[in-house]
Amino acid sequence: MSRQLIRLLSLLAIFQIHRCTGYGYTDIPKNYNPAGDPYYVDVRPSTARTTPIANTPQHSFTDSTRAAKVSSQDPSVYDGCGQIKGCFGLPGGVCIEEKSCSALVTYAVNGQHYEFELWAVNAPADSFVAVGLSDDHIMGDDSVTECTIVNGRVNAYMSHNDNSKTNVRLKDPRSGLNVTQATYKDGNLYCRFQRQKQLAIGQKMFDLSQTYHLLLARGPASNGGISYHERQKTVSARSVKLSETAAVGANKGTLVKLHGTFMVTAWMLAASCGILLARYYKLTWVGQQFMGKDLWFVYHRILLAITWALTVIAFIIIFVELGGWTSIPVTSNPHAVIGVITTVLAFIQPFMAYFRPHPEAPRRYIFNWAHWLVGKSAHTLGIVCIFLAVGLDKAAIPYWVTWLLVTYTVVHVLGHLILTVVQYCHHAPWSQKPTPGMAMRDMLPPRESYQDSASLATTKADAYGSQFRRIVLFIYILLVAVFSIAVIATIASGPWAKQT
Repeated sequence: MSRQLIRLLSLLAIFQIHRCTGYGYTDIPKNYNPAGDPYYVDVRPSTARTTPIANTPQHSFTDSTRAAKVSSQDPSVYDGCGQIKGCFGLPGGVCIEEKSCSALVTYAVNGQHYEFELWAVNAPADSFVAVGLSDDHIMGDDSVTECTIVNGRVNAYMSHNDNSKTNVRLKDPRSGLNVTQATYKDGNLYCRFQRQKQLAIGQKMFDLSQTYHLLLARGPASNGGISYHERQKTVSARSVKLSETAAVGANKGTLVKLHGTFMVTAWMLAASCGILLARYYKLTWVGQQFMGKDLWFVYHRILLAITWALTVIAFIIIFVELGGWTSIPVTSNPHAVIGVITTVLAFIQPFMAYFRPHPEAPRRYIFNWAHWLVGKSAHTLGIVCIFLAVGLDKAAIPYWVTWLLVTYTVVHVLGHLILTVVQYCHHAPWSQKPTPGMAMRDMLPPRESYQDSASLATTKADAYGSQFRRIVLFIYILLVAVFSIAVIATIASGPWAKQT
């Protein structure tokens, strides 16, 4: 609750300133009858050594949990990785070499059968580790094999990720599946199984002789199936042939990182500075022009053009990455909806500006109000989206980034407050050199609001306090740039573990 309150207060401040372990095998329920369960697998302690399969590192936004504590019997799971079998681990990186993966899948071909191993360390009761075979790196329309520990029983099942990214057990959850070993001991969940070469799921035929992206995930499970894995997931960087044993790199989530980087650059940095210039610096650098335009306007237009371009590019990138609309409900996180609104508002701004009337036109103030409202709304919503991205598993941003955003918000608000107070003081009659023009004065009906700028342009003199405004601008840009770069660096260095 406190996190949401912090974000809400920060966002309200921006808008205001714009406006002015669980069960072991012994825990099986007493009334449970194994003979009545066709899928029961005995999980009494096994003396057999467990051994998973071939090497393929991780996907973009994984659960970067601390390195797993591997017991003395666990290294056998890694034996043969990269030699006689392929291995793919979570969270990836060097976890296979260091034998410290949180979860692991191995794969190898044995005659007409494809042998797999699924293994997870520190697995609590009622949990799963699963591998999916996908035509691409995006969840949806995938063949999944689960290894679960539920109510003290270890089982392996076949399921399917449908196009809505919902996992559904097959009517016959052992279709095409032969489980040869299933154990759960000291928190280590392990399943060894064989899959037949071909399996039809609906209208789609999965042929294991073809290449597939590997989806590896772990999370909570129940009798009804597996639940949402949050950030405990990874995807191979390329499609894998299950007969190969070479190491496969992980998908680094480059498009998601680019999306976040572009949006932060656009709204935290470029838009913030461009808006500040337009509001408080029309009477600074008076008489200095570039290609016939005042310098404040040139800077403003460049910064907002950057904002527009980066926003449109980032918008396209995320749709390419997701392959369409997000599966996250609006009630869970409205980031996507607000992002679309932000992009639409940003997109129409330059077209509105192109058709703006002359400064002395009688209805120019109406355009000024519309331009201000659309621009401020887009900026506010853009910052809201960045705050909301912290809660997205796809982004995998650590919670402490919220404090960077809160600090940025404080800097942004203080910058506006200081410049507003100073302008009021300079505008007051008791000022040494009263400033004729005020920020937002051009929101009033004509004509007096334009005469001030015109008279200053004639004298080619800056309004009183120009040097102080430049110092404030320098400090503002410096601080906003520092916090923007910090957020971008955090995004680029991800994925980060989800913090509770």
